[in-house]
Amino acid sequence: MEGDHEAEEEEALGAVKEMMYRIAAMQPVDIDPSTIKKPRRRNVRISDDPQSVAARLRRERISERIRVLQRLVPGGTKMDTASMLDEAIRYVKFLKRQVQELQASPQSQAVHVGAAVDGNPVVSAEWSHASSPSSSSSAMGAPPPPVLEFGFDEQGAHHPVH
Repeated sequence: MEGDHEAEEEEALGAVKEMMYRIAAMQPVDIDPSTIKKPRRRNVRISDDPQSVAARLRRERISERIRVLQRLVPGGTKMDTASMLDEAIRYVKFLKRQVQELQASPQSQAVHVGAAVDGNPVVSAEWSHASSPSSSSSAMGAPPPPVLEFGFDEQGAHHPVH
């Protein structure tokens, strides 16, 4: 009896998270590292030792990537790093399922990851037009929606490809 209640709660929580993920997937996200504020450093002496400098730069790069990931994960800025990483894993799994469902559905939008532009992957999306009478754009002779392409530069910034 108690196991059934826990399973129901977990299922309800999963449904809420999926709804939250669906909403978040539709929201624009600014992941440009230059727009993310770095935390202020206290007045401490910074070592000149090359090994310390290299380690500090590595930690700063990791921290910057964590801040970008926090912006991408729904609710990521409101949780600690370990919880945010767990949530990121769940969110990526959700997005993978969404891609599989979209690829399996013949009347949905097709998503393609194409060749790289300047060494960076390009993602394009186009809407397929079924010849069914329920398709309003094909029935009315409207032009197909434009193909959307997005890429990522070396810093991980997301931008449209022209």
